Amino acid sequence: MIVQFLSIVIFTFSLTLLVLGAVTWWIERERKRVLGVWMIASGLFIAIGYALLGSRFSIAWFGRLIVAVDLPLLWATAILYTIGVLGGIGLAGGIFMWMSGRLTRLKPTRIEKQLAAYIGVILLVALVISLIAVLLSR
Repeated sequence: MIVQFLSIVIFTFSLTLLVLGAVTWWIERERKRVLGVWMIASGLFIAIGYALLGSRFSIAWFGRLIVAVDLPLLWATAILYTIGVLGGIGLAGGIFMWMSGRLTRLKPTRIEKQLAAYIGVILLVALVISLIAVLLSR
């Protein structure tokens, strides 16, 4: 369990370095763009190095697997969980900002009210589907 947790931390760290490096490269000008390239290279180096520890090259070099987990499956799970967590935080934060008046005017427009109703209906449908899935899985 701890190896899986650490693998997800390492992968998420390297993925974050890649994304932030790309953003830095895109936003900055001239000499500061090099920082973005270094961040991208660091993220790739970490991800590739860790992947090698769980591959057949690890067996050839060290005689055993250093990381004994299914890395592709674990990394796919890490991506899915990271996107899910960030999406949930973003959705909740956006609704909070909208409700507190920080994101829009104090008086919501008709479209904003419809959007809020739409999000509410979508959340209700998701809740109903989740309850049905739980009942069927028993």
